[in-house]
Order: sequence, then C-alpha cells, then structure tokens
Amino acid sequence: MGCLLARILDPAPPEPSTKYFWHVEGAYFDATRHSNRIKKKGAGVLYVHNGRLWYKSRCCCNHSRRKRTLQIDICNIERVLACPRFSSNADSSKEYSGPVIDVCVNDGTNSLHAAFKTKDAESVGGTLLLQISSELNEICLKHRQKPKIFQFNSVDVEGVEIDLP
Repeated sequence: MGCLLARILDPAPPEPSTKYFWHVEGAYFDATRHSNRIKKKGAGVLYVHNGRLWYKSRCCCNHSRRKRTLQIDICNIERVLACPRFSSNADSSKEYSGPVIDVCVNDGTNSLHAAFKTKDAESVGGTLLLQISSELNEICLKHRQKPKIFQFNSVDVEGVEIDLP
C-alpha cells in the first residue's frame, strides 16, 4: 500500500508520450557559491522533455513549485556516471553512501553537481541504475550531434520543378 501511495504522490509526466521517465528515491545537489552545504531532496521523478532533464519532487508538501522542480538543459550536461557513492566537489570529506547517477552540468557561468538515487540502487550494477545512466548518456550524445540537413528539389502543384536560389 505504501508503494502505491508513493507512486500516486509522484508527479505525472508532462505528456503521455514522454519516453524517458524514471522514479528516483532521492536527489543530492552539491554545494555552490550561493550555498555552502549539500542539499538533499526527497523522492520524485526524473524525465527528459523538450531538450531538458527535469527533476520534480513528490507533491505531498506545501512548498512552492519552484523549490520542487529542477530543470537542466541537456546540452550543458558534461557527464553522467553510475557511481558507488556521491562525493561533494566542494568538500571532499562529505560523502553519501549508496549507488547514484552522478550528473555534472556546466553552462559557462554556473556549474551544478547532482546525484539521483534510484529504487534498486543496492549495487552499482543495479539494472535501473545502469539503464538510466546509459539512456542519459545516449540522449546527451544525440543532442550534441549536428543535425543532418537534406536538400530536396521543390516541385509546385502542377509537377513543375522550382529552381531555388
């Protein structure tokens, strides 16, 4: 019953066609220049939508929507790894045990180090952990590739070819 209730409290995908959508058991955000401590967030969902990686925590509290949601531009993601623990970049003495998906983001002016803990994160070889990590890596690689542009001859309604400049 508790598992069912937890899934009901998780946010729904923005569209039914969202392909990459995962439930996570928690999130860690490394210390930044604005705050000197590691932030821990509760369980929620992680998904890819419109070129962004989204994390939304469960909506069982009355916190503002802005505090519950994090969005990361996929083009700014530097690396995605399945790691045995979360280690802070700002303070190397702080570690949180448990296998996580480690995500490093840098947009030129700001950097973010985040980790997401999955439900079956008993081991680094957990199937869901490796699945999320590999799928996020594939998505990032596809986003960085230059699009292929094909040139087709234009034909008007009567079937006469139109010369393009």
